[in-house]
Amino acid sequence: MPNMSIEVIAGIAFAVLIVLSLLMRRRRPKERTFKCSRCSTIAEHTPRTIDAWRSGKTKFFCNACHARWLRSHPAPAAHNRAELAPAHNRAGRSERSGCLGMFAFLVALPFLLIATWWGYA
Repeated sequence: MPNMSIEVIAGIAFAVLIVLSLLMRRRRPKERTFKCSRCSTIAEHTPRTIDAWRSGKTKFFCNACHARWLRSHPAPAAHNRAELAPAHNRAGRSERSGCLGMFAFLVALPFLLIATWWGYA
């Protein structure tokens, strides 16, 4: 390892970053569309239906049917909304939550590799 150059280390770090980014991607349904369980129309998956798919749901509803259901089921009182919200939404986190931490890790990784290299060289 003493003959490895900075370019080789950077290349290895870049390859590791690519592999990590591919492994850390969030799961998505194989199909781009689904058949609405209420009105039988074919609709594209939305973030709402993808989240439902990730949580194991098998019945999906188009936006129109979902809006109709929301109108027929009034929202809970403001003080109860936080209790009823899913845990991942309580802090106001978006679907891209965690990107900053991953970015910081990926930026720090080459520096950690170089520091380790200098420690052993």
